[in-house]
Amino acid sequence: MNYAAVFLDRDGTLIEDMHYPKDSNQVILIPNAIEGMKLMGEKGYLLFIISNQSGVGRGIIQDSEFKSVHEKFCELLKQAQIKIDGFAYCFHHPDDNCRCRKPHTDLIPKVFNQKPISFKESFTVGDKLSDLELADNLGAKGCLVLSGKGEATQVELNNANRQFQYAIFPDLLSMAKSLPCIIS
Repeated sequence: MNYAAVFLDRDGTLIEDMHYPKDSNQVILIPNAIEGMKLMGEKGYLLFIISNQSGVGRGIIQDSEFKSVHEKFCELLKQAQIKIDGFAYCFHHPDDNCRCRKPHTDLIPKVFNQKPISFKESFTVGDKLSDLELADNLGAKGCLVLSGKGEATQVELNNANRQFQYAIFPDLLSMAKSLPCIIS
């Protein structure tokens, strides 16, 4: 049996987007994010946090500041009893042309506990176009949440002269409710 996963963006999807977050005291969960993650887990999905953090590569965020923000985020998840199966961050500057920066796929695990992840049955969730394009590059389903920069991304999608198959949700809980249950 293959695993199905949800690959979640962090800033603007799970926590308020503070634009290069470096103060752990400003880490605030977005309403319904915890409930959404709990429901995804209950339905049988692995949960991965996949996030571009170019503030580190740009020199705007120091390593110690990034670590402090990450630790506060993990503390909030632990208090809510949310199990995250993996974290992956790209610290590169966008001009570095790395293969790990979303929408590229090098941060994405291909297996978990020695079993493959089925991207066809997996989802990416975020508030930016790169989160949706990550789904395209994986062969997964892309979901836009209207938190963070989601409303601006929706306008961008609506103004683009291209077809897209992304589902759009007001928040993470409504997205989680739409997922099929994969636990038998």
